[in-house]
Amino acid sequence: MARTDHYAVLGVERSATADEVRGAYRKLARQFHPDVSADPGAAERFKEVTQAYEILSDPEKRQRYDMFGTSEFGEMSGFGIDDLFNTFFGGSRRRERGPVRGADLRMQVELDLEDAVTGVEQVVRVPRQETCDRCHGSGAEPGAKTSTCGTCSGRGEVRQVQQSLFGRFVTVAACPHCGGAGKTVDQPCTRCRGEGRVHAEREVTVTVPAGIDDGQQIRVGGEGESGMRGGPPGDLYVLIRLREHEHFRREGDDLIHVLRITPAQAALGDELTVPTIDGATASLKVPAGAQHGQSVRLRGKGVPRLHANGRGDQLVYLHVVVPRSLSKEERALYQKLKAIGRAPEADEDEGLLGKVRDAFGG
Repeated sequence: MARTDHYAVLGVERSATADEVRGAYRKLARQFHPDVSADPGAAERFKEVTQAYEILSDPEKRQRYDMFGTSEFGEMSGFGIDDLFNTFFGGSRRRERGPVRGADLRMQVELDLEDAVTGVEQVVRVPRQETCDRCHGSGAEPGAKTSTCGTCSGRGEVRQVQQSLFGRFVTVAACPHCGGAGKTVDQPCTRCRGEGRVHAEREVTVTVPAGIDDGQQIRVGGEGESGMRGGPPGDLYVLIRLREHEHFRREGDDLIHVLRITPAQAALGDELTVPTIDGATASLKVPAGAQHGQSVRLRGKGVPRLHANGRGDQLVYLHVVVPRSLSKEERALYQKLKAIGRAPEADEDEGLLGKVRDAFGG
């Protein structure tokens, strides 16, 4: 069975950095998210790119994938533990027919930055397989009789022996008649058609803690798919994505805000108000002689530290805006300043250009 090339799925080279992998995933996730795309195949494509990202973004899983073609220890390039058992011992391990844990599910939720700062209760609709409430997972119509499967004699598996140049090989597969249960019923459940589970869509409330960041996951225990034959349910993993904000950019626990000021305010200093992520305003003192790209720190106005005390800061970068047109009076004043002013020294505020580029996302 051909394996998926996760690098090709994300459209990156095998030498791609973690940032390149993350950027490629974000672009594709926005394109194929089922809530955004009208393409009928978007949901499957979204699932595929998410699976690729989960493997390539984890250093250990990526290393195993690069070495063996899979991120799991149980199988290597299509040649699993059962294959090794068959090759050296001419048989297979006994397949378990007891309770089977349900599959884990993964979903993505987009949040506003404000919700990540304050925390929020987010309701998500989860499509999943649930235990049939008519047969309670047995697959049998109430009152139906069960009997040992005649095809596999209750083993739940069928074997096929093959001879080759290398010796005798035995392949084992789940019994096609009883589905590996080892038993059959004379009347399958009319609701689940003998499967023991039915497809359903449930609303699940996810508690998003204050301070969560883009790309982090929340585990909701027991909200995955129901188990088989009385097995426990899987878990739900919710991937958090933060929407871009109009006024703030997050860097760790700090928030970046750009404030436009005039040359006069930069030269003389000023007392101004700036918005905060909490929806209020804070007083900001612009120091006299402030330079373009200089930052002023508002302590404790950033993002709460996840699962810890305290908050980050809000960094306000000053953006000195030179007017494109002047009134007659303004022109006269600027001409006077020009006549008495001095040119800045070449080494003044060395490294400022880098700060400006960082502040404005360049």
